[in-house]
Amino acid sequence: MKIQIRERAAPIPPQRRCSELVGLTQAVFIALTVALSACTDPPDVRSSSEFSSAVGRTPTRIVSLVPSLTELVVAIGVDQLLVARTDYDTHPRVVDLPSVGGGLDPSLEALIELNIDMVLMPEGRDMPALAARLNDLGILTVRFPIETVADLYYSIEKLGDLLGQKDAADELESEISSGLDQVSMRVAGEPRVRTMYVIWSDPPMTTSSGSYIDEVISIAGGQNVFSDAPVKWPSVGYESIVERNPSILVWPRSDGSKLTIKDLQGLPGWRDLDAVRNGRIIFVDADRFNRPGPELPNVALELARALHPDAFRKTGL
Repeated sequence: MKIQIRERAAPIPPQRRCSELVGLTQAVFIALTVALSACTDPPDVRSSSEFSSAVGRTPTRIVSLVPSLTELVVAIGVDQLLVARTDYDTHPRVVDLPSVGGGLDPSLEALIELNIDMVLMPEGRDMPALAARLNDLGILTVRFPIETVADLYYSIEKLGDLLGQKDAADELESEISSGLDQVSMRVAGEPRVRTMYVIWSDPPMTTSSGSYIDEVISIAGGQNVFSDAPVKWPSVGYESIVERNPSILVWPRSDGSKLTIKDLQGLPGWRDLDAVRNGRIIFVDADRFNRPGPELPNVALELARALHPDAFRKTGL
C-alpha cells in the first residue's frame, strides 16, 4: 500500500496554519519534539560522560527545557530546585516562575541573570551546540532521550541519581510501569481498534513506531494505522489516510479550543474519512497526551476507555 510521507526537519507550519485545530502552543511543543528527533544522530546520553560529570554536583538552581522533564522533577519531589520554566510549561507548580523562552532557543541572558547552575535538555541535532554555549558560561547541561516509554524510565532513573532522589525516582518508575501494565491487562483480548493520532491537521501529521504515542496506542488496545511509516513523525497525504481507513481519530486540543466533530465534517480531506463521517473522533487534552511524563498511565487509561468503552462499562469503571 502506497503511503505519501515525507520527513519534516522543521515541522512548524506558517502562522496562518496555526488555527485551533490543534492549538498553537501545543502544536509548537510537539513540533519541538519532532524537530529534535528528525534527521539526526544525537549523541547517546547513556554512554556519555555527561551524567558522570554531573552526579555529585548537587545543583540548587535548575531549569528544564522540556515540559515532560519539568513534570518529572516535580513528581519526584524536588520542584523547589526549579527556578525558571519555558514558555510551554503549564504545570501549576511552575507557571508562576520566570520564563527563559523556548526550549530550542532559551534566553542566555535570562539563564545568567537567574544564576542557573544546571539545564535539563533533550537529545537532538541542535542540542550539542546549545549545550556547548551554556557550558562556556559555566552552566552544567544534561541531555535526556524523550522518544519512548523506555526513555521515560531511563530519564526518571537518571534524575533520581542527579538530584539525590533515588528512592522517590524508583517509586515513580514503579507507579508508571504498574499503571501501564494494568491498562494493558484491562484491554487484553479486546479487538484492536484502528487508530490515527493527529499531531497536525494541515498538512496532516501523525506518528509512527518508535514513539511513545505509538506505544500508548498499543497499550490502550489500539492499532496505529501509520505504525509502519519510515519516520517517527511523518506528514501523510489525505489519500493515504483514506486508504488506511482509521476507525477512530485521536485529536489533541488545547485549552480554549472550540473545535467540534461538526467542524471536522466540513473540512476538505478530513470530511472524506469514515471516522469523521461517523463522528468517531476522540478529543484529548494536548498537554497531557503530548508529554511522556508522570501522567502517562492516566493518558493510557483515558485512551483505553475511549477505544474500548464496553470493556470498562462491564465493571462500571
